[in-house]
Amino acid sequence: MSIKTPLSVFIVWHPDYSEGQQIADFLYSFLCRDSSKPLIRSMGIPVYFRGVKSVNKNQPIAIDFTESEFTAVIALVSDEFVVDKEFGNYLDKIFDECNSISDKRRVYPIAISKNAFNVSTKLTPINFIRVTKSIENDCNTDMKSNIFSQIKSPILHELCRLLMNMKKATTETDSLTISPPLKLFISHSKHDDSKLDATKFRDYINSQTQLKTFFDTNDIAYGSNFGDEIKKVAHESALVVFQSDSYADREWCRIEVLEAKSAGCSIVIVNAVQNGEKRAFPYLGNYPSIRFKNNFLDIIDLTLEQVLFNLYTKIFLDSLTDMYEIKADRILSTSPELFNFIQLKEQGLNEGEDFGLVVYPDPPLGSEEMEILNKLDSNFIFITPLTLPLIIK
Repeated sequence: MSIKTPLSVFIVWHPDYSEGQQIADFLYSFLCRDSSKPLIRSMGIPVYFRGVKSVNKNQPIAIDFTESEFTAVIALVSDEFVVDKEFGNYLDKIFDECNSISDKRRVYPIAISKNAFNVSTKLTPINFIRVTKSIENDCNTDMKSNIFSQIKSPILHELCRLLMNMKKATTETDSLTISPPLKLFISHSKHDDSKLDATKFRDYINSQTQLKTFFDTNDIAYGSNFGDEIKKVAHESALVVFQSDSYADREWCRIEVLEAKSAGCSIVIVNAVQNGEKRAFPYLGNYPSIRFKNNFLDIIDLTLEQVLFNLYTKIFLDSLTDMYEIKADRILSTSPELFNFIQLKEQGLNEGEDFGLVVYPDPPLGSEEMEILNKLDSNFIFITPLTLPLIIK
């Protein structure tokens, strides 16, 4: 049996560009897996390198676009790439193939050199991802991190948009039916200093990125139902929670979290607690978190990683169950928790079923957590891709 992966990423660079391998390894580390941390949950997106010329040819190996549902080609366009006409022709061919099915395939050129825009007349009108400095062989870690950060956010955002089948920002005004760029809901309390941090975060996003923000003070029309509003855009949004001293005390903050969980939004917790909480809101668990240190770009990157992981995981698990002809009652993009039982109970079992099957991403929960879930209701079986063979006859 074979499975068509939801997304494949190809990284193309010229073999004479000595820094290409470093950038390719960095992209691989967060899109696929970090080889230095093999036990940590990874995105798992297949990433392939095209930085070596194939045998008896002056170009890299051709890309097979039929192996995945969506394909992204990231081209590291350096001076070496521009000078070598064979690589320019290779990129032209890829560009033509992507344009034939543009909602499924995309080329994302990265301007490593100021001459990158001369690589091809076909790519001249394309908006390149720009790198302001190059990686020198003897550069320090801080410089590398700065360069990598210029690449990470736009790549993550564009891959999210690709899986959401969104259009580019320049074409989004063509039709009212086209979805906007990824939107971040900024959830915060207005009763402590976190409101200032949340406002700065919103301003940073709007001035420095192509992302959009949803700030309930300004973006919910008076008289509108918040639950209805968040559900409308849940498929293109993520909730960023500024968890502060007073956050759990505010009714609307709690409502925002519960509505986002119910709608299936990706959620990231920004730990901005200064002195302490009288009571932590229990439904903030089960999500990635980051300590607030005015690290706006790190927060954005973590949020985009979570969105991309959820999008890819849902499609991948759905394809996996189809391949094995397994009927799943629910597919989760996060580890299961007690909150999920509400949705499972509301959905109920189909007539004639003895149990319900819930599929969630690896790694599997520990036995101590599974024991709690099974105590609540033993009519549901929870599996991951790793444990899937256990139920296949």
